[in-house]
Order: sequence, then C-alpha cells, then structure tokens
Amino acid sequence: MTIYSVLRRFVPSYKWLVALNMLFNVLSTIFSLFSFATLIPVLQLLFGLTVAEVEPMSLANAHGVHEILDVLKNNFYFYLQTQIEVNGASYVLLLLGVFMVVLTGLKCLTVWLANYFMVPIRTGVLRDLRESLYRKVVSLPIGFFTEERKGDVMSRMTNDVNEVEASIMSTLDMLFKDPVMIIIYLITLFCISWQLTLFVLLLLPVAILLIGRIGRTLKRASTTGQEQNAEILTQIDETLGGLRVVKAFNAEQKLIARFQNLINATRRTFNRINRRYYLAHPVSEFLGTTLIAILLWFGGLLILSDSAAIDAATFIYYVVIFYSII
Repeated sequence: MTIYSVLRRFVPSYKWLVALNMLFNVLSTIFSLFSFATLIPVLQLLFGLTVAEVEPMSLANAHGVHEILDVLKNNFYFYLQTQIEVNGASYVLLLLGVFMVVLTGLKCLTVWLANYFMVPIRTGVLRDLRESLYRKVVSLPIGFFTEERKGDVMSRMTNDVNEVEASIMSTLDMLFKDPVMIIIYLITLFCISWQLTLFVLLLLPVAILLIGRIGRTLKRASTTGQEQNAEILTQIDETLGGLRVVKAFNAEQKLIARFQNLINATRRTFNRINRRYYLAHPVSEFLGTTLIAILLWFGGLLILSDSAAIDAATFIYYVVIFYSII
C-alpha cells in the first residue's frame, strides 16, 4: 500500500478540513505576495529612485485583470506621492513598514490556521490507519502467527506506522500547500516578467532531476532499514521467548554474535540513509543559489537594456518570490 492509496482511502472523510486548509494556504500565499510587494516602494524611497508622476484613475474604465492591477498600482503610487508631499518621505517609510508588519501578521495567522486544520487530518488518518491495522491483525487466522514472525508484525504496527505518519504530513503538504503556493507565485512571476520566468523554467528541470534522484535513493535505503528494524524486533522476541532453551544449551555467544551482525548491518544502512539525507539540503541550497546567480545576471541584462522590461526595485521583488519557491 503506497502513501497515496492510504490518503485516497482515509482522507475523504476529512474533506471539509482539507478545504479549510487549502483556503488558508491560498490566503497566506496572497498575504505573503502583498507583504513582499511593499519592498518595491520602500526600495524606491531608500535609494532615491524616481517614480513618474501619476494621476488617480477609475476602476470603471479598467477591463481585465491586468488593467485592474495597473489601476490599483497607479492609485497606490498616487497615494504615496500625495503623502510624501504632505508628510514627507520618512512618514511614508513608516507607513509602509506598518503595512508590511500588518500583512506579515495576517500571513502568519493564516499559516497557523492552515496548520490548525491540518492537525486533525494528520491525527485522524493516523488513528484510522492504526484501527484498520489492528482489526486486520485480530482477524487473521491462528496459523498466520505460527508461520509469520511476530517481530515483523510488531514492527509494522510501531515503526512502520510512525514512518507513515511522517510521510502523511509531508505528502499532505505536497498535495494541499506546495502546489497552491507554487501556482500563485508562478502566475505572479509571469505577470512581473514573462521573459525572466521562461528563462528560469528552462533551468529548473536540471535541479529537480538531481534532487529527485537523491530522494529515490533515500526511499530504497529506508525500505531496507525498516526491514532490518523488523529483524531486530524478531530476534529480541525469539530471545526472550526461548531464553531458557538458549541457556540450557549454552548458546548465548552464538545469539550475541548473530545480534551483533544484525545491528552492525542496520548501522551501515542508516549511515547511508542519514548521509544522503544530510546531502539533500546542501545540494538544494547550492542549486538554488546557482539559479539565483544566473537569474541576477539575466535580470541585470534586462534592467540595463534599452527596453527596460523591468526596473531594479521590481526585480528585487521578483527575486524574493522566486527564492520563496525554491
């Protein structure tokens, strides 16, 4: 049974919690985008970048999403210009700082609410899985327990269930949180600069393939490690159940030697697992930094070109969003 089959079987009964989780994930992503967007006027004020004089516009004449966004952006800059003329640039910086704090607070609140509704899904699926597994064990015929090793059954009901719990959390995030964030962020990146975004999308598959390969080797090694953990439980169970016989035949050293071989093999397996696990983050960070460096180079070309496809402050906003995706 794969983790996806577990989710298909147990998650549908929590569909309303899933819907609330996705709703707050969407809201947290939107608040995050708007809090990042405050960087643009802040940078323009700090570095003395001039903004063309604008006049207020009406939404009644706007048609389509792009025109509505342009009108809102224009009116926002008109408000900032008015405040600068009346109260000064320092007051506007303070205002933008407060605005950023409020939006960040709303983002943190919605992130917490998304996780708040995720907790019952996690614990509920885990409870249902344990109940289903226990019912299965109780319903098995007596002959199964004489032929099947008890240690393997115990390992499935303890270690494997804990592994499933961790997998459920990462998979639920991958299904209900990450796609929402990535899709909204990518749409925003395309709206800011389609040239930059297309250039980045050509580079991403290389990083994804490399990180995915590390993940597949981790999965294979983890399966081996779980099997060896089951072997350890089995041997402990056999030792405790037959200790009198072992002592009667003076077979203690033989059992100790067998146990030592097993735990040494398990140690070697988990050495490989943990080393590859600790490799994943540095590799992803290195690839992400490389992509950012290439992005800075290409974005610099666009900024310095005569077409002026993107200005410097907006480009920094673009880089912040892209780094959040990575």
